[in-house]
Amino acid sequence: MKRILASLALSVLVVSPSALAQGQWGSSFSADDARTARERGEIRPLKEILRPISAQYGGNMRYFVGLFEENGRKVYIIDWVTRHGELVQFTINAKTGQIISVS
Repeated sequence: MKRILASLALSVLVVSPSALAQGQWGSSFSADDARTARERGEIRPLKEILRPISAQYGGNMRYFVGLFEENGRKVYIIDWVTRHGELVQFTINAKTGQIISVS
C-alpha cells in the first residue's frame, strides 16, 4: 500500500513537456489562435516548418510541444527523433521557419 501511495505521489510531481515549455516560454496559443495567426500570415504552417528539419536531420517529430510567444515573436517548440535515434528539441521562429535553437 505504501508503494502505491508513493508511486501516486511521485506521478503527481512529474510535469509534462508542454507544462515545462509553457512556464519557460510564457503564453501558449490555442488551436484557434494558431489557425488565425496562420490565416493572417503571422506564422507558417507546421507542415512547412517540418520539411527542412526532416531533410536535414532525418527521423520524425516525436511530440509537438506547442506554439508560444517569446520576446514578441511566435515560436514552435518541437521534440524530434533524428535518423540516428537522438531526441532533440527545436525552437523555431514560426514566421520565418528559422531554427533558433537545438537542444
